[in-house]
Amino acid sequence: MTTHTSVEPNTSFAQTLLTRWRYIKFGLVGASGTVVNLAVLYVCQEFLLASITSGEQRLYASLAIAIFLATVNNFAWNRLWTWRDRHAEFHGGIGTQFVRYGLASWLGTSVQYILTLWLAQHVHYLLGNVLAIVLASVINYFANDWWTFKGNPREVSDDERTQRYQSITFGLLVLAVLVYMFDLGGENIPRNGDELVYTHIAFKTWLQAHATGAWLPLASELDHMRNTKPPLLFWQAMVVPWLGLEWKLLWLRIPSLLYTVANTALVVWAARALATDWLRHKTEPTPFPKVLNANTLGLMAGLIFLGCFSTYRYGRPYLTSAIETFWMNLPFWWLLCQVLRARSQGGQGDNFNPSLSLFAVAGLSWGMVALYKSFVLIAPLAATLFVSLCWLNHTAWRAWFLRVALSTAFALGLFALWFVVDPDPMGVWREFVVGENWGKVSAGGPSYLRTAFVGGFSVWVQALGLLQNGAMLGPLIMGVAIWGLFQMRPAWRARLSGVVQPQAVLWIYVLLLSVFFMVPSQRSARYLIPLMPVMSVLCAIWLWRLPQWAQRTAMGLGTVFSLLGLGFLGLFLWAGWRIDLYPLWGRLGLLLILALQVLALLRLFGTLFSRANTQTLQASWIWLFGLVLSLFAWFGMLSAPLHTTANTYSAEVVAQVQEAKLATPSNFNGDFERWRFLIPGVGKITPYMDHEPNEDADIAQRLKSFDAVVVHRYWNDAAPDCEKANCQILAQRIGLRGRHPAGEINLKSLQTPERVMFWREYLLVKKP
Repeated sequence: MTTHTSVEPNTSFAQTLLTRWRYIKFGLVGASGTVVNLAVLYVCQEFLLASITSGEQRLYASLAIAIFLATVNNFAWNRLWTWRDRHAEFHGGIGTQFVRYGLASWLGTSVQYILTLWLAQHVHYLLGNVLAIVLASVINYFANDWWTFKGNPREVSDDERTQRYQSITFGLLVLAVLVYMFDLGGENIPRNGDELVYTHIAFKTWLQAHATGAWLPLASELDHMRNTKPPLLFWQAMVVPWLGLEWKLLWLRIPSLLYTVANTALVVWAARALATDWLRHKTEPTPFPKVLNANTLGLMAGLIFLGCFSTYRYGRPYLTSAIETFWMNLPFWWLLCQVLRARSQGGQGDNFNPSLSLFAVAGLSWGMVALYKSFVLIAPLAATLFVSLCWLNHTAWRAWFLRVALSTAFALGLFALWFVVDPDPMGVWREFVVGENWGKVSAGGPSYLRTAFVGGFSVWVQALGLLQNGAMLGPLIMGVAIWGLFQMRPAWRARLSGVVQPQAVLWIYVLLLSVFFMVPSQRSARYLIPLMPVMSVLCAIWLWRLPQWAQRTAMGLGTVFSLLGLGFLGLFLWAGWRIDLYPLWGRLGLLLILALQVLALLRLFGTLFSRANTQTLQASWIWLFGLVLSLFAWFGMLSAPLHTTANTYSAEVVAQVQEAKLATPSNFNGDFERWRFLIPGVGKITPYMDHEPNEDADIAQRLKSFDAVVVHRYWNDAAPDCEKANCQILAQRIGLRGRHPAGEINLKSLQTPERVMFWREYLLVKKP
């Protein structure tokens, strides 16, 4: 076995790549391949294949030839130069090695092909090809380094295995961020219905501010839905038109995505810092395998956080979840940083004394929580910080109480500014304090106790909130959480003996806030979303201490949940395929992801149904994280064609309904607001319920009161009869259905999934 240059566990990923001359060689060879690729693509596109009249077909053929010749060029130079030192390791002919090279490069080549076809719709095809090549080259390097030019991929040193884990987790984390960015402005991304309520309030408040200059009071046309959230959330959205940008979902959602990325960065830092602290002190056996260094564990924690469905659903839309998660967690990350710093300086036991910056950060953060979400959250956050400080140093509890009280007072003072500057403070009290906050604590049913222990809002349902938020990774998160409960007694004994355990701060945070969120009568797993970053850190560190049977159980349930999700998305794919929804790049991309998902499932089931060793079990977790990420990517690609130019209204159509009074079907509060993004400049939008009669006579009646009417029709149903309705079909598009009537979805209806998944939306105007 040949041992390659080892890399110190604490060396960063970027430094590792820079120190590897082989990667630089590979990059130079890739650059030559890029030149060949672009040159051949240009020559074929402009000259050799110019006789092909269809620009789309000509691009397909030119791209195929360019990729093939560039692949031959790269294989030759990589074999003769980049991996020349490994010739003795490979037992086989050049033909076998070329086959390996072709198979290993297939993934990168497929990514390049699909991305180029997709990007060519938005930028020049040459620029799109360059961007696609950059991503494909990274994939090709690792595939060829680990397989094509390696005699036996299993014969690797521990240092190389450590580096591989780090490289793979880094690559998956980058891909996860790209998946979160993909189609961010799409109408049909996973979200919560509150998003459109918030956009309505923000837009109406902006119109008020534009006319009068007053950003308060908040404005809304929805009954009893004006002061649903503090003003910072809506002012954040109002910055978009203030900067002169178009009123688009993309611009409204970018802050949420940035907060999610910031939360991920803090998760990566926290897990890496805890792992580094363990390796530095070595006060007990490390809870994680030696082959996983601190960098890998940090990246893995980020993957777990982004792999939670609650993060994907609530961390991208224009909602409060990502924002409140950041500000609620920030003081506790700050506290963890100071605890780790004190340990590095030799601080132990009751000597811990955090700097005043902790309480300044806490006051500011809690104030932001109050001005974005709710002032009620200040109480549990302050109590949790106080308990954490007493756990670390109980002798100074009086000082902690005073400082936390000052931070609390500062935060409440920030929130009180809303009452000072709002011209309608009684409206704030009535709608926000009493209606929005006290309404969630009151009984909300026959009795508070009955609601607490019986029904969908019971504490038993709330106890499964972490499982629900994690979805496919929920079994892993619940397994670690249950294991943590059994460690409370040993942790208490260790604390009595004077041992400071930094992770105790995180466990206290999860435990106390979980108990607090069982108090409101309207319990929801959504309330536990701010706990997911902390649980992701704990999972990355403590997963490896679970018994093998527990790891297998969590992995098995996660795999089954992923398979169920794949089945639902498969139904979505079948429905879209039947109506010819997907272009070529979409079909190829979906099939490529499906092939990778099948490989991941085979690997996971192979691990679960065999006596796999510890190393195989460790690697299989990476496969599960990748499988979950692929499901998110698949969902994004499934719905993306609904947001293309072909399925949106043209500029001519939009111009015809400027300032028009529009009637549109709606099945949820604020659902009608989406038409303000579909038809920029439309006038007053009036919703009517989806289940209301919508026949030709009803359409004609509505057109007497409105300039335009939107009508839904089930797939394959006849379009509105404009002769009877006295209307004109101005445009039509494909819409994604939701909130189906009870009993509509059954085995018979699934035989025509397009009818369940989609409907046609007709934009009708009066007949001229």
